Amino acid sequence: MQFIRTGEHVFHVLADDVRLGARAGTAVVDQTRLRVSLPAAGLNGGRKVVAYAEVWGRDETGVESPVAWVGGMALAKERKNGADVELMLDARWLARAGATGPYELRNVRLQDPNYFVTLAESAAVPLAINSLPTAARAAAAEITDEMRMGLRPAAATSSADFTTQAVGGKLLLIHGYCSGGNPFPTSQFTDYAVFHDPNQSRSHDQFANLILNFGSQFPSFGAVAHSQGGAASLHLYTYYWSGFDYATGNRLIQSVGTPYQGTALAGNLAAIASVFGSGCGSNYDLTYSGAASWLAGIPSWARAKVYYSTTSFTDVWYRYDYCSLATDTFLSDPEDGVTERAYGQLPGANNRGHKTGWCHTASMRDPAQTSDSARNADMNANAAR
Repeated sequence: MQFIRTGEHVFHVLADDVRLGARAGTAVVDQTRLRVSLPAAGLNGGRKVVAYAEVWGRDETGVESPVAWVGGMALAKERKNGADVELMLDARWLARAGATGPYELRNVRLQDPNYFVTLAESAAVPLAINSLPTAARAAAAEITDEMRMGLRPAAATSSADFTTQAVGGKLLLIHGYCSGGNPFPTSQFTDYAVFHDPNQSRSHDQFANLILNFGSQFPSFGAVAHSQGGAASLHLYTYYWSGFDYATGNRLIQSVGTPYQGTALAGNLAAIASVFGSGCGSNYDLTYSGAASWLAGIPSWARAKVYYSTTSFTDVWYRYDYCSLATDTFLSDPEDGVTERAYGQLPGANNRGHKTGWCHTASMRDPAQTSDSARNADMNANAAR
């Protein structure tokens, strides 16, 4: 007898009306940076996109040579018949590669920031560089954070940026998808602030910007995050300047139960409602395919700042074990009722281990993973602030 298994899948379709220009231009910004302007017809000015491209040149023998990868979150700048997407290229990458022209961008793509659906792409776009910053002619430098991440803005005193309204940095306790509130026992943490956005389904980008706005009242912060809060924190650190970039301490982002590679529940309305309730609905960034698209843009230097843990239910021989009976059939063991151990991994990050006897939320068979006092003490002691 044959069985055909069916399931629910969530995916987003966006209008196919953005076209990349035939040539990208540049302008010198300062001694180290070039502004790359990529024309995009059909893109409205002010629209936020995620842009990626490889920069290629020629080595001293004239052979095509890779220089650097550029990318990030960008607001399209309106121009006649479309918009320009602007990215920064640190000229020290040119010096390090010993590259000369002609230059081009390869594997160029623009993506929507909420669903990471590709809006436009091109295999190659010629890159016109008429003049170079001084750093392009200097001796090849060691790779620095500034080369990877860009020029860090100076800490400001305006509420529009980083502030000094609070004395000292804080540890942000960040909940996850559709949470009713903070899941961490506050008595187990010090110098903390509680992020609160209850009963909501947000994309990673929307979630990250809420953390950014909340954290702007502090001069610096680190994060202890649950579930989607870990992915949103990593997204914030990757794509935006925030208090993360001014924190000091051993571990910048710590998470537990985060489905970095997705969960089967996110695209199944019945399964996710059994855990979180029917009010929040599905979440594309937490599906397997959505998480893979998002994770593809997270660089190694950002992943290295994450310390993560996973858990699963207590498994004994004399009974059928699970965290949530309603979700057990959708997930592969070991799992915590929402996040499977295999899909809670973040390659390139710091794996703090897997513990049994702990489930995703307080409503499940074993205690909530966020109530583990030993883990919480360790996270509090090592947290950046």
